[in-house]
Amino acid sequence: MALSFEEVNVLGNLVNDTYGKPSTQTGYSSEEQGGNPRYGGYSAGGPGTVNSVVTKASLGGETLCVTSLCIVNLGLHGQQHKVISDTENELNQHINAFMKELKKNFKKKEHAGRALKTKEQKDKRTTDVQDINLYSERRQAYVFRRAYFEIS
Repeated sequence: MALSFEEVNVLGNLVNDTYGKPSTQTGYSSEEQGGNPRYGGYSAGGPGTVNSVVTKASLGGETLCVTSLCIVNLGLHGQQHKVISDTENELNQHINAFMKELKKNFKKKEHAGRALKTKEQKDKRTTDVQDINLYSERRQAYVFRRAYFEIS
């Protein structure tokens, strides 16, 4: 069953973060919640912190593409595969959390009022690593993780 025009609008509004909603979970938090008083209560960033990953979604026809991105230090050549693997796992968790929250919001009575049915296209989940500076000692890179979901 395809989405109706109104449901597509609801889904578009839920994934739109261009105005009024952040693409990262940055904001003031206490020390107990990971905030750093040295930075005025905001996180210092880095892997595993709430503002180190950006998750975006785009709808194309019946397919929802969810992209999660972070910047990591790859380090020495021998450590790169482990860092990329750990980052993939972290990005998978962010994608899954994004989808869970999207489904929860879609189901609310003031939005669509029904469950959003999704089926992940597992063979299309991809990871891309893009070096920022090949000659840097830290070897910083963008790591993109994309997942595609068929929606109905």
